[in-house]
Amino acid sequence: MGAVRTMAEPKVRILADVSVETRDKLEEVVQALGITKKEFFDQVIEGSHKKHVRNEN
Repeated sequence: MGAVRTMAEPKVRILADVSVETRDKLEEVVQALGITKKEFFDQVIEGSHKKHVRNEN
């Protein structure tokens, strides 16, 4: 019986390049929204893609 391997999503380490103040603000925002950082980034990126790439408002 062989082992089943699942493909893991690659990790992007954006926060390694931002200031401590920005990381603190991000933590406050996600806590206020009750979502994860991943969910926050997914929402922001989707919104920006919709507005700037697909030209939808």
